[in-house]
Amino acid sequence: AATVMTLALLVALAVRLARGLSHRARGVWRLGLAGLTRRPSAALFQITGFGLGILALLLLAVVRVDLMSAWEQSLPEGAPNRFLVNIQPDEVAALRGFLAEHEIADSGLFPMIRGRLTAIAGRPVDPDAYPDERARRLATREFNLSHAERPQADNRIVAGDWWADAEAPPQFSVERGIAETLGIALGDELTFWVSGREVSAPVTSLREVRWDSFNVNFFVIATPSLLGDEAATYITSLYLPPDRESLLPELVRAFPSVTLIDVVAILEQVRRVIERGAWAVEYVFLFTLAAGLLVMYAGIQASVAERRAEHGVLRTLGAGRAQLLASLAVEFTLAGLLAGAIAALAAEATGFVLARQVFDLEFAPNPWLWLGGALGSALAIGLAGTLAAYPFLVRPPLPALREDG
Repeated sequence: AATVMTLALLVALAVRLARGLSHRARGVWRLGLAGLTRRPSAALFQITGFGLGILALLLLAVVRVDLMSAWEQSLPEGAPNRFLVNIQPDEVAALRGFLAEHEIADSGLFPMIRGRLTAIAGRPVDPDAYPDERARRLATREFNLSHAERPQADNRIVAGDWWADAEAPPQFSVERGIAETLGIALGDELTFWVSGREVSAPVTSLREVRWDSFNVNFFVIATPSLLGDEAATYITSLYLPPDRESLLPELVRAFPSVTLIDVVAILEQVRRVIERGAWAVEYVFLFTLAAGLLVMYAGIQASVAERRAEHGVLRTLGAGRAQLLASLAVEFTLAGLLAGAIAALAAEATGFVLARQVFDLEFAPNPWLWLGGALGSALAIGLAGTLAAYPFLVRPPLPALREDG
């Protein structure tokens, strides 16, 4: 609703500006601007409708690509692109040796212990008590827990304090987002069911985690004194440049029980799925634009008597068909240019808000957005409108004036 109102306001201002310019223009430009502003209500509805359709196409076709590119550029150079999971404790030393021998950088090997959250601050966890669907899913799943002596480099403590050393009494550190989702507060005692028994400890810190770093991270981390003796598998992430992917078969042969997760392949598959979904929606909006052109044609037909009389008077006063045809082209091309320019402006603003406020990315203006939106819209609507109104020009002016009389 806010977008529609904003677009309508911008269109109204642009039409008023065009009305002022029509008094200063000459020739076909004056006739075209006068034709655009003579029916302001129709111009407002048509240009706003076209602007919405073009805005949707620009957001899907251009802005989503810009956001994806901005996200990829925000990743640090050498960010991990493979994960190794299900590493057994007796394989940790050998795997570290393999990675060191082949000079492969990893984010560290971390213990991973499965546990189910059963209570928060003494209250049993009831998934049905959460109104949020994500909270219900988290309350029913098992967590991947870990223990560590110090926080990872890409974690930031935002509340409370991290424990002093590995001998610190049992404590938990929780990622801030999941704490908000599940209603976990600093000082709450969490109880997990781990390996057939319950373990409990207070939450003494909340962390902010950079998940897009592709380093290994956990929602919940415990002190070594709490989970250090539990059976665990290990997990790590590493960066493998494209020219060294031939090492993957050798790694798999050396550690057949380790599961390799290829982030590059997953992201490529996700990108293909997003593109196919966007194509489908783009086709829907193309049909919407086609419907808008039909509405424009219907509007032209509704004003057919008025336009015939106008053209009859103008031709009687000496205007030729070529001049009137050029004025029609100016009128509808300007309407398309306004719709496309306003849609491009709204798309840029939406992309900026999404990048900065939602995804925390840098957003750079895209000149192709304006070129495709404004010029493409001007060409399409200008051509369609001119062709729809052209039949008025082929009739002699006298019958039109008699009908008007």
